[in-house]
Amino acid sequence: MTLREQFEGGAARPGPVAPDLLVIVATEDDAEALAPLGRPVHDDAPVTPVLVATGPDPLEVDAVLDDLAAPAGRLLLLDGPCDSWAEEAARLVVRLDALIGGEPPAGVIVRGGSEAALAAARCAVAAGVPLLHLAVEVGDVRTAATQAAVAELAAWQTSPEGGTAHPAEIDLLVHRRLAPAAPRARHADPTVVRMPATRSSRTRSA
Repeated sequence: MTLREQFEGGAARPGPVAPDLLVIVATEDDAEALAPLGRPVHDDAPVTPVLVATGPDPLEVDAVLDDLAAPAGRLLLLDGPCDSWAEEAARLVVRLDALIGGEPPAGVIVRGGSEAALAAARCAVAAGVPLLHLAVEVGDVRTAATQAAVAELAAWQTSPEGGTAHPAEIDLLVHRRLAPAAPRARHADPTVVRMPATRSSRTRSA
């Protein structure tokens, strides 16, 4: 059964509407990397990606997404600045738990090792929602440790103990849309004639 068939068969989502795929966008780097998921694409996708602007400065993330022609579908405000990463994490867990647990989406996409990525991963696992983690190179120890924790949550969810099937349809969709565009083939200009590299000189008879 495909994701679309699964959600269309439920009472909560009548009609041919593709279920939401929440894409957690916590930083400007996330916005630039994940923007292709938020742009309209005319294909028969099993899910509809919805960008969620969040993190310590969701308004800035939202502005970057607008500049990239990939507007956010959700904006998670934290009621003012946080004094520490622990406060940020606590507020994010409350907001993301309400978002993911209130009306469970078809899946959740997180990137890197932000506090938002960890909070969303925990909420997705708790709600039994398929989680897909996109790893990135990180430069500091805390972010690297957080990313490792997110990766472990994603791996545990699809383990025999976690009991959730790998979200293959979501994985394929995400990697297809995030893949770099193939370079366009150059067509030869018919008005340009290529001459041989070496040509015999012509002699004129007297």
